[in-house]
Amino acid sequence: MNDAKSLRAAIKNRFYPFATDQGFVRGRSTSLFAPFQRKGIEKVHLFEVQWDKYHYPRFVLNFSEQSLDYVAGETAHPSPQTLDTAQNTGRLQRFRGGEMSCWFQLRKPLRKQIATWERDYTPNEVVNELIEAFPELDAWWETGVEGKHIYRH
Repeated sequence: MNDAKSLRAAIKNRFYPFATDQGFVRGRSTSLFAPFQRKGIEKVHLFEVQWDKYHYPRFVLNFSEQSLDYVAGETAHPSPQTLDTAQNTGRLQRFRGGEMSCWFQLRKPLRKQIATWERDYTPNEVVNELIEAFPELDAWWETGVEGKHIYRH
């Protein structure tokens, strides 16, 4: 299995159930996007897993928050276009910044490569990193506080 496929499989097997346990409903996925939404009392929390368009083993979570009126016409499963660029609020990623190197990915940052003498993380390590960062997204939806993995552009 190539690197991108193994990372996708790990996300599907471990992160998707985690998101479902957090109350999110997964929408219809494409090869590049897997949308999720969770309806609250006053707002709807939306995020999507966006995969690299060249199929490198990296991804980012785009997120936004919408009023209930916005999604009144949506079904329980959001479409992949739910988070178009006009409505995209921010990203949950490995580091702040706009570069692709900030995305969650198998490749370790250079300092970690030197320290560990290993070039890549395992897919499960990347999923662990995502799950550990996810509470920052919940905190942003509740309070608007941006954690160290939140990038707003």
